[in-house]
Amino acid sequence: MHSRTNSRVRTIAFLAGCIALFAAHAAGACDVRQRAEVPVQASRGVLLIPVAVNGTVAHFILDTGAERSMVTPEAVQRLGLALDEWVGTRMQGIGGVVEHRNANPRSLTLGGIALQRRTITHDTSLTVGALPRTSIAGLPIDGLLGRDFLSMFDLALDLRADTLTLYDVQACSGRFLPWKQDYTAVPAQRPADTAMVLPAVLDGRPLRALLDTGASASVLTARGMAMLGLTAQRIAGDASQAGGGIGPQRPNMRRHRFATLRIGTQTIRDPELWVAPIRVVPIVDMLLGEDWLAGRKVWISFATSQVFVAE
Repeated sequence: MHSRTNSRVRTIAFLAGCIALFAAHAAGACDVRQRAEVPVQASRGVLLIPVAVNGTVAHFILDTGAERSMVTPEAVQRLGLALDEWVGTRMQGIGGVVEHRNANPRSLTLGGIALQRRTITHDTSLTVGALPRTSIAGLPIDGLLGRDFLSMFDLALDLRADTLTLYDVQACSGRFLPWKQDYTAVPAQRPADTAMVLPAVLDGRPLRALLDTGASASVLTARGMAMLGLTAQRIAGDASQAGGGIGPQRPNMRRHRFATLRIGTQTIRDPELWVAPIRVVPIVDMLLGEDWLAGRKVWISFATSQVFVAE
């Protein structure tokens, strides 16, 4: 009798160990699943993607620099969106601070995938506001899709093929991409939860760069100007133009040539960047925009806080 009891105990212990081993293996198994692939219309530094709002296709800017997604007042009318009578959103862009009411679409989809905000309620609300451009390449700009929706996925952006691919990534680390070509990994900081801030080196000075797919060009901010000692007098002779973005102000920007810009293992020689005494949220030294993304294949991994760049 004693022998049978010991045998049962050993059997139960063995099965428990197998279950624990299986559970540990399952919990640590890297899972990468493609959810959708959508076309990207790239024109004059703007990346447009098709977002279905209440079943009607609209054209939104792909904007990893925006914490909050937005729809224009014209699109609210065209798409028949209901406005929230109680809730609004305060936003800050390069043009200052603005506050708008929210719109509440019944549904939002991207590539057939239902979108929900990264909030406790998983709502689909959009803030309503004007954008500096109303159209591009003959297409209306209906809004911008920001990190509140985008950060639910990993984003593979290939501007050589004009495609954006959405992935679900679970329990992954290291080199897990399904890419055949070689690539490098750039670690990202997440100071505002979903913002992707990359280490950059400009003319030998380490900087913090916000990856901003909604910016048509990279910009050195007020903090970055201070880091490199770029005073108004030093850049007074550079070409200038008024900047545009969310907010009522149009800051004066200067086009300045630098010696080198390094992101990860890739170095750009003699880059020309816009320089402007602007302050953005989160506080960073520069915005890394579409001009850096152009011609590159980049994987933005919100799941692992990394950005992968194809060689």
